[in-house]
Amino acid sequence: MKSYAQALLPDDRYRIIMVDDPDSGLRPITFEDHYEMVARLGLPTAVPEVIDRLYGRALHALLYGWFDYELMVVACGQALATLEFSLKTRLGAPAAKMTGLKPRLDHAVKLGLLSAPTPSAWGDDHALLASIRNEIAHGSDHVYPPNMAEVIFDRCRSLIVELYPTTAEQDA
Repeated sequence: MKSYAQALLPDDRYRIIMVDDPDSGLRPITFEDHYEMVARLGLPTAVPEVIDRLYGRALHALLYGWFDYELMVVACGQALATLEFSLKTRLGAPAAKMTGLKPRLDHAVKLGLLSAPTPSAWGDDHALLASIRNEIAHGSDHVYPPNMAEVIFDRCRSLIVELYPTTAEQDA
């Protein structure tokens, strides 16, 4: 645990992270940069209150990761847990019987609630999210850097938004 005097100082690992600022060029990351990254990851659509609250918990852990880099893992775990809870809520009873994130993602794709996963050199993004979720849930000493956490949050957010489209999106 950090000392009282160090508690509100940025984690030392942020000293090596740089931002390519269009105005001033390459510079060290600031809390403002970190805050803006976290703010961009908020849910842009109306979702059930409980999902908004759970995702907000993940965002706060990500925000406070500025002070303790290790909280990135907690934040990603909560974002993935919120995605899984969103799937269970949206899919209803059939999802309650399924075990794990990947079967729920697959079922949502089968029902047309989610788009098929995006393939990449590392596999599909649904399988990657499930793998990361399992790594966190079952214990690991792996720490996620802010850019990796941002990708995990962005995918979770995109999938949650797809599960709960706004009325205007449904009518389009």
